[in-house]
Amino acid sequence: MVLKQVTVWAVVVVSMVSLLSLGACGGDDTRRGDPTGGDASGGPVTPVCDVGASAGEVQEPVFWMNLSGQTSWFADPVVYDLDGDGTNELIAAYYSVTVFDHQGNRLAEMDGGDGRVYAPHVVTDLEGDGITEIVYGNGHEVYCYEWRDGAPVLRDGWPVSTTTAGNSPEVRGMSAGDLNGDGSIEIVVSTTQTADEEDGGSQIFVFNADGSLYQPEGISWNAWPRYNAASGEGNDADRNGYGHHGFGCYGLNVGVGNIDDDPDLEILATYDNHHIQAFKHDGVAIDAADWFTNRDSEYAGERFTWGQFIRWADPQVEQDHYHDHTGDWPHPDWTEWLQWTASPPNVVDLDGDGKNEVLGVPNVEMHVPYETQAYALMVLEGAHGDGSRSAMRKAGWETLPRGDSIIQVDGWYPPGGVPAPTTADLDGDGLPEVIVSMNDHHVYCFDGEANLRWRYDYSNGRDILYASETIVADLNQDGVPELLLATFGDPDVDDSGHLVILDAAGGLLWDVPLPDPGYNGNGNGAPAAPSVGDLDGDGELEVFVQTFEHGLDVFKIPGSADNCLLWPNGRGGPLRMGQPNAN
Repeated sequence: MVLKQVTVWAVVVVSMVSLLSLGACGGDDTRRGDPTGGDASGGPVTPVCDVGASAGEVQEPVFWMNLSGQTSWFADPVVYDLDGDGTNELIAAYYSVTVFDHQGNRLAEMDGGDGRVYAPHVVTDLEGDGITEIVYGNGHEVYCYEWRDGAPVLRDGWPVSTTTAGNSPEVRGMSAGDLNGDGSIEIVVSTTQTADEEDGGSQIFVFNADGSLYQPEGISWNAWPRYNAASGEGNDADRNGYGHHGFGCYGLNVGVGNIDDDPDLEILATYDNHHIQAFKHDGVAIDAADWFTNRDSEYAGERFTWGQFIRWADPQVEQDHYHDHTGDWPHPDWTEWLQWTASPPNVVDLDGDGKNEVLGVPNVEMHVPYETQAYALMVLEGAHGDGSRSAMRKAGWETLPRGDSIIQVDGWYPPGGVPAPTTADLDGDGLPEVIVSMNDHHVYCFDGEANLRWRYDYSNGRDILYASETIVADLNQDGVPELLLATFGDPDVDDSGHLVILDAAGGLLWDVPLPDPGYNGNGNGAPAAPSVGDLDGDGELEVFVQTFEHGLDVFKIPGSADNCLLWPNGRGGPLRMGQPNAN
């Protein structure tokens, strides 16, 4: 284990240009969380959360137990009191979903479906009736189990299929929220389905608690699924003349949040055709600002929805092409376009003005055949006010912060890390930072003005190593959060799996090799985000790390408590919204 004694200090704001000019953050020093090649001090960080009975420095994670399980993908486990008896359970997803009691004893297994559980599962009381549901995607189906009398019971109306146009895709993304404020939570899923105006296949589905498709009252069109092949009001085939054309969603490609001025929630979806879309809860796509108009002679001057146009890395290219309608038509053989294949969107208020932005981490492609150059961070304004800034780049984010060249893998395995961003206040200024791994051996931290605060090299000299989504929690009760991530890599290597804990300034606190790794052809290590919670009720936190090859490792953090769980699960919490949620 590697330990660096670090006093928690304020983060130094460093511009991307100046940081990279220092030689990748000081060479080997970056593995010790030294973001500038020098001292990262700047005064004490203001506590973000209530301060408890701090035991001093964050203590070494102590291995507690391993829970047997199948191969994990990107569905991290959830600690939740399923029956409201004051004792927590642990819900873990592999190719089936398993429930463990507070001591790690297996209580039940939900084995509905013939495939894997790729997307993080939702755990919540969908209807506020005191009964907790567990919802997950397996293959092309979505399952919903109620937890009754200490056992799971498949709910009437489930499973539901995402088959459209004769194709049965895989569910790869899941999120949930009370879209219309009626007290009932809806389930949103994305799939690998491709679609065009001919086959009518859809990628985004929204389901009610009873398994029916969500359909708000008072509209004349079928709200979901989307995209659809129907014409006319509320539909997709001829919207703004051009219509909608979607391709598969191959990562955790959905998020939920409010990006306009009404109380209802919107659905954000990212696609494998260089598009990011924003939907109202009734299925209608939201218009981008009228600054963006179609250049095609057949639809000249028509306004776009968010998902009707390709996003390009260079803001000047977007201005020339979508606003001024001048110059050469852009093409990846001479300029970079943004691909959203596996980029989960977050909804977050970066500047504290009460208006949410949409944040995502597309891969930047160029050349033909397309080659990913790097991952980048894009922040778009919501559809607030008169919509005149809808889908526009947020001021200060015109030039996209980006990572280094990506890790190159020969073949499909291990799969690349899903670039799921974490948004949480690390320094106590009341504004969130953005923490994300960009598949280049580094996890990055940016402030709300696009400044790079630090980056950390987790590679330990390995050529092929990816990091999970980052989790945020206070591990020593001082009110200042720490960051937790897991690593995974080459299936032919047996030591890629580590639990890494950083302080708020990117300094390494602990790097813990996972015990007794085995072999799995998918990869080695832990692809899903670690999760945190007090499973056994002793007042201290456990960390849960789910692996490709040897089940689920559980660590205790002595001296910790649940006083500050800012981002305890992948995608922010058990609703998987892409923003913090406590339900």
